[in-house]
Amino acid sequence: MYVRIARFEGGDLDEIEAEGALMKDGIAALKRGETTRELPPRLAEVTSRVEMLYDRHNGNVAVCVYCESRDEVLEADRILGSMTPTNKGWGTRVSADIYEVALDETTG
Repeated sequence: MYVRIARFEGGDLDEIEAEGALMKDGIAALKRGETTRELPPRLAEVTSRVEMLYDRHNGNVAVCVYCESRDEVLEADRILGSMTPTNKGWGTRVSADIYEVALDETTG
């Protein structure tokens, strides 16, 4: 499994939360087989999970997109790299890195 982690700094939490809600609605629409302007259908085909992490105190966000293969994560990176958030409240993207998941275990 692979993950692409994009980090944004200096965003506005209210606008980030609104964007997260749009992403959640877009993912739900893709799962139903509907098209959405927020997320390209191909993104749903190459990803298995999406996480959005907030640092509420500093206005920072990390978006983690998981894929089963290296080819899929590279395709997700290409798609996401060409997209722009729908609002300016995200702040500045400071990185977008790809990792191979080395450990994914629950402790309980």
